[in-house]
Amino acid sequence: MNPKIYIFLFFILTASLTGFAQIPNIDSLRAVLPNSVADERLTVLNELSTYLREIEQQEAFDYALEAEKLAQSLSNKSGEAKAKENIGWIYYRRGKWQKTFDYSKDAYFLAIEGDDKETAARVMNSMGALYFEQQNYELSNEQFKKAYAISNEVGDLYTMIRSLNNIAFSFLRLNELDSAMFYVLKAINTNLQAGSPYLLSFSNRLVGNIYYQRNQLDSAEIIYEKAIENGKSQGLDNFTASVLNLLGKTYLENGKLENARRVLFEGLELSRQNDIYEELAKGNQYLAAYFAQIGDFKKAFEYQSQFVSLNDSLENIASRDRLSLMQGMFQDDLDQSELDLLVAQNETQATALASNQRTILLVSLSSLLVFVFLVWLFYLNRNIKKYNANLILQKQQIHKQNADLEAKSLQLGEINQTKNKLFSILGHDLKGPVGQVKSIVDLLIDGHLNQEEFDELIQNLKKDVDSVYFTLNNTLKWSVAQMEGFKLQKRNFNLSKLVNTTITLINPELKRKSLEIDNTSLLTDVEIYADRDLIEVVIRNILSNAVKFSKSGDVIKLSVELDNDMISWCVKDNGGGMKEEQINELLSSEYVISNSKLGTKMEKGSGLGLQICKEFTRMNGGELTIKSKVGDGTKVCVKIPASSKLISN
Repeated sequence: MNPKIYIFLFFILTASLTGFAQIPNIDSLRAVLPNSVADERLTVLNELSTYLREIEQQEAFDYALEAEKLAQSLSNKSGEAKAKENIGWIYYRRGKWQKTFDYSKDAYFLAIEGDDKETAARVMNSMGALYFEQQNYELSNEQFKKAYAISNEVGDLYTMIRSLNNIAFSFLRLNELDSAMFYVLKAINTNLQAGSPYLLSFSNRLVGNIYYQRNQLDSAEIIYEKAIENGKSQGLDNFTASVLNLLGKTYLENGKLENARRVLFEGLELSRQNDIYEELAKGNQYLAAYFAQIGDFKKAFEYQSQFVSLNDSLENIASRDRLSLMQGMFQDDLDQSELDLLVAQNETQATALASNQRTILLVSLSSLLVFVFLVWLFYLNRNIKKYNANLILQKQQIHKQNADLEAKSLQLGEINQTKNKLFSILGHDLKGPVGQVKSIVDLLIDGHLNQEEFDELIQNLKKDVDSVYFTLNNTLKWSVAQMEGFKLQKRNFNLSKLVNTTITLINPELKRKSLEIDNTSLLTDVEIYADRDLIEVVIRNILSNAVKFSKSGDVIKLSVELDNDMISWCVKDNGGGMKEEQINELLSSEYVISNSKLGTKMEKGSGLGLQICKEFTRMNGGELTIKSKVGDGTKVCVKIPASSKLISN
């Protein structure tokens, strides 16, 4: 290793041994809090939220919410700005970017009103992080540099270091490694004065990333190991899990397979314990590469499958959140444009008023010349009417343009919403199974699978292909129903026969999970009046959900009741059940694609099924109801108009 690198590593590794005198005593702040009131309590709440938001997120969130309410009651704009900045950042850590944007925007305006440059700088970091999540690294760097300039002006060392780290991180994503190293070294040097262990750990990880991208793997290992040690000592589970994966990946590329296995399994366990899904996905990906290197392709396929499943879900959520954030920013820009337009109108009216005042003054001065004054007043009055008519016409045109813009915006929003629903479903449900097929075909072509292993995996492939076919059929039926000009084809048909036909179709899944269907209460001559194709989709989805969430050996019970002129067909399972808020969300009037839970045999879903059932049932004049209790199963009922023949009987 180069001697200069040894000297640099010594500087990095010893930086954490000095300069920590300014770290606040959190226990002391907690002790002071019960006896503090008014502005003193507001200050303690904001400080606790700031210092705890990276290590005790929920506690920090509760302190910030209390601080926000207290600041509003005290009319303390600076205190409210600090509280909202903390709330926005915690929402960012939770992946709720639209809420981060809303709170950060409010915090910035409050900080400006309260002349609180320190909080304004911190908000600039939060806004830069949002641009970073949109992968707009140039624009995020502009925000981080503005934050550094403001915090440097007011002497806020903590925000200076945070801004420098963020600038380095953006340059790293742009692959400008020299610039990244310059800013991270500046952050480490500044940290000697501020004494923030968390920010130093973050700086160390950045240095390790730079060494890794330069292929200086030995140096990267040393830095990552020190960062893990610092992260564990501070209880930073998310940070530690991330660096464990980075170190494991570095060990893999450096040929240290046993070390890689050890740290990757450690990171995987830490991610599972703390529900750190992004790092859990990466850990599975790197373990798949490890097992592939040692020749255990069955294990490699198992971990690669888990990575594909987790990564698809994470990408789907990130895409929705990123789109929501972009729409929120677009609406904010639209509101600002309307405000600018109103200001311009007011300025125009003010100009017109000033002109009238000058005219009146001139009329007063020319009162001695009566005849000339009358003639002049006549022409002036005519010009004023013409001018006012032009102003009214311009105002009407502006209102019309605003109305057109709003209508087009709503139309675009509806189109985007429909498109995103389809893309989200197709992208999430097709990518995983197709990826599985590709992985097995690649292994088969390369000769890594024998006939016995192929026969073992082919059943999993069939299940994935069946799932894709089911999702495509749902999506096709839903898409056709959304088309302009679609008409229901209602007619009388036998509900019992349709149910029995659907049970035959799902019989392989019933056998696979050793399930039984009790349809002894199902009458044989029940006729309903509805669109048969749509009701078939409803029945197939409800039965499939009952199979998906039932445990092996369970009994699924079917029943039919006649309620006046309506037929109520119900399916009762003994699965895990649902919470009340989940049921309310599914049955709301809005169209919501929820995150689908895995079944008892890890079956995946799209989150579209019950929404289709609700929509198709209502289109046929019926209603979908759900009764459920966590741990006690779910009962789903579909009320559909009975046939006139059945009603008369």
